Amino acid sequence: MSEFRGLRLSPYYLNSRRLQALTGVELPLAAQTSLSRNTVARVGGMRDVSRLAERLLQSGQIPNLTSEAASRDLTGHSQLIAFVWGVFTFRGAPNAIRCEQEGKAYKNATFSGRIPIGDTNYELKGEIFNEHFYSVSSPGMLSGKRRMLVAGQFHFSGNRVEVFPYLICDLIQDMGSLPLPWATSIRVYPDSIDAFRAIAGKAPTRADLQTVLNMAEENVKTAFSEIIGEPFVPKDWGGERSDLITSRLTVHDQPTSAAFIFKGPSVPGTLHPKNMGKRGDQLIRAFDEPVDLVVVQHCNQIANSVVRMTEALAYDLRRPRRYCIIDGNDTALILKAHGKLPTN
Repeated sequence: MSEFRGLRLSPYYLNSRRLQALTGVELPLAAQTSLSRNTVARVGGMRDVSRLAERLLQSGQIPNLTSEAASRDLTGHSQLIAFVWGVFTFRGAPNAIRCEQEGKAYKNATFSGRIPIGDTNYELKGEIFNEHFYSVSSPGMLSGKRRMLVAGQFHFSGNRVEVFPYLICDLIQDMGSLPLPWATSIRVYPDSIDAFRAIAGKAPTRADLQTVLNMAEENVKTAFSEIIGEPFVPKDWGGERSDLITSRLTVHDQPTSAAFIFKGPSVPGTLHPKNMGKRGDQLIRAFDEPVDLVVVQHCNQIANSVVRMTEALAYDLRRPRRYCIIDGNDTALILKAHGKLPTN
């Protein structure tokens, strides 16, 4: 998809010592200098470190923490090098730089966040140090609540995780003269899919919603297949990565390959990661499909933990994807707009 063109790293924190040890690539010593003593040499050195970090994320050498959680038990005492995308709260960075510049004692800046991985909300905490801020704008960017990608060592102790960050960054997309955060376009809303655009601005009735709640999952999958013009509808089986894969979608007139996960009334109430295999591994398997868009559909509500986990899997420089969430409300609108909603 054209949406992936120009996607690149926007770094705010780079631990050159850790990245050098991980890759064996010699990096400029000036990149280890505190931001409070910023120099031309440090600026150039940090650019070298940034290019290395981008190649490292693209290479697959650092795994996605959300994916790793599906294949191992992280609830005990364990540690791994990985990256994760999520919402973090940053504290103390501008003050730490200011105090160091004034020759005063200071505390290192910190960050914390709650990351849903499978059915567990992990409490992540870590410190950040003045010598690893990328540029003069970094302390301001790493202040307050921010959506960021964090790569480094994750030390698990039950549900608590101590993080030793190698890299804190965002992904941005060059759109002419105006780079935009990838987070602004990573989610595709149902009415942005051309086959579903008729639902824009509409709302279902209570009767419509109840009808969807009573529809078998297989019938919903068949209806969606007919709406998007996909003639090959696979039968469900235990080893599947997704319920439907198609190359017949378009998003804003752009051809888009997609994998669908369908969840029907066999999952009563709100859809949670626990309803998607062990530690949400069904969702993770869908991201192994050779597609550009992963769609999660449910006949009822979809928990925010599913949305955040889906976003964390999509937010990956190794193989960037986009995602779409279709809940019971959207399902009713889509089926009704195309005459696929059963009537009494």
